[in-house]
Amino acid sequence: MHSSTLLLTLAVLLCATSIDGVQDNSGLAEMLKTIDQTCNNIHGLLTHQRKIINIQVTKQAPVRVKVEMELTSQYSPTLKQRFSVEGMVCHHGFDRNAAQAACRSQKKNLQMFSNNYYWEPSPNDLHDKCYFEYNNDPLIVPCHFVLDNFNCTSDATSLNDCTHTPLFQHHCTTDMHVGIGCSGTYDETATTVTTTRAIQTSTATPTTDEQTVIDVLNRHNWTDIGAVIDVTGSMSSCYAHIDQWVALSQQGKFVKYFVFFNDGDDTLNENKIIGSTGGIYSVYTNEGITKVKEILNTAKRNGGGGDIPENDIEAIIYTLSTCPTCKNIIHIADNGATPRDMILLNQVTKPIKVLVCKLGANSFVNPKLLDIAYKTGGSLHTLNMDIETLQSLKVGDTIQVGDGTYRLTVNGFVRVA
Repeated sequence: MHSSTLLLTLAVLLCATSIDGVQDNSGLAEMLKTIDQTCNNIHGLLTHQRKIINIQVTKQAPVRVKVEMELTSQYSPTLKQRFSVEGMVCHHGFDRNAAQAACRSQKKNLQMFSNNYYWEPSPNDLHDKCYFEYNNDPLIVPCHFVLDNFNCTSDATSLNDCTHTPLFQHHCTTDMHVGIGCSGTYDETATTVTTTRAIQTSTATPTTDEQTVIDVLNRHNWTDIGAVIDVTGSMSSCYAHIDQWVALSQQGKFVKYFVFFNDGDDTLNENKIIGSTGGIYSVYTNEGITKVKEILNTAKRNGGGGDIPENDIEAIIYTLSTCPTCKNIIHIADNGATPRDMILLNQVTKPIKVLVCKLGANSFVNPKLLDIAYKTGGSLHTLNMDIETLQSLKVGDTIQVGDGTYRLTVNGFVRVA
């Protein structure tokens, strides 16, 4: 439906039904001013040329915006009027750049982003409606999404810097929300860093594993990285671009230190001891790509993992002890292999950024990887999500991660749906 036609339809429905609705709810009557003159004015808006002059984020999860419009009369071009509509943003095109722009407009940094945010309003929650305001008279409009198909650059500082569909034009159902989490104070000098070290895929069609690691690293400005990488089994696609990581690290502060682990150098499963399983190899990036690949290949050649559980936490602890100057610890983890040494997690003294690899279609994030991120004060990252506010959860809270719903218990996360 054309946006002008939809606006007219909404206005007619609103002005025809608002009085009855207000009679049924005295609290709503106090909040909304259903004035006949306002309804007449709304109908008159359709003869004016309209343009968006500001988009203000009013809610983060799910993302809700107030869109301010300027009207120019065809009969008097110098006469300007304004109205606003407040409603939800649909998830088409709303990527990390858009999420960053939304947080930056509030002078904050992006901490969490989900373009598949699960949310249901409570019976008393009016946030699934749209609010229309003209001449200082606010009215409830029976609609849901107001904007869709955002396209933002990495240096956008507000949603005003992005392109999007015209007001009310979308093809969205009510489950297509986006959610963001913003915190801290936005530093404008940091916005130009991302494009200088973008990792490119070396193949025309990268695997999901390749794209996951590429996208996560490109979405962040992490420096002085200690990269803890599982090199067992079929994990090679998860570090396929290690040449680029090394090259970029020569140009600036990117990956400082690599730790490759293979779960024990082919030690028999019954002989693997928690905390001293071994099969851990390390190399500093400044030793050059030849040395890095030599160490990587040695780690792969000396062990394939054996049983499914692996010594992830042992490798993380090793990284912390051997590279105290590594500021950001990333763990490129096999989603299908639960760490056997979770009992050692209380020895991890820095936040761990968990990059979930080997996450197949229609599969769920391993809850133990959520535990690593949560219990170390870190974060969890997938192809489409950056979950960086896990510490705000309390026991009993639930969180949507991809297709799964997880509840935080006293012992960690469990998947409930």
